[in-house]
Amino acid sequence: MSLDAPPKKILPSLAWYTPFEPYTLALIRFCIGALIVLHGIDRLFLSGASKELPGFLGAISPLVGVVELAGGAMLALGLLTRPIALLLTLEWLSIALAMPLRPGTNWIMLGATPHYPAFVAGLCFIFAICGGGRYSLDHALGKEI
Repeated sequence: MSLDAPPKKILPSLAWYTPFEPYTLALIRFCIGALIVLHGIDRLFLSGASKELPGFLGAISPLVGVVELAGGAMLALGLLTRPIALLLTLEWLSIALAMPLRPGTNWIMLGATPHYPAFVAGLCFIFAICGGGRYSLDHALGKEI
């Protein structure tokens, strides 16, 4: 058996997902980009999440909103994926580290807030490493940073 060959399915008749496997990375990239776009819209136009940003991040909330709006759209489409994902990783990681923990909570307990931005930062870091993939505008243009 070759190392490049995929493993055999235990129940081949239940492997309905096989045709969709090549698109999974693009779907995850699009979903995380769309999620970040929604946060950017909220920060810029609805000012709902601006109150949550502590300290310095709260002062530059409009800039954070622009980065999230434009960067999230570019990440969803796979345009300049690596640098945008790295920028979004740094932004969401700084949000996670600046987010105060309420007394009596920790990252494991439900309702603690810093785990969500840390998760988004981790997903963005994955795309900073692996790029946009085959189904991205970077790949369609034939150029990638």
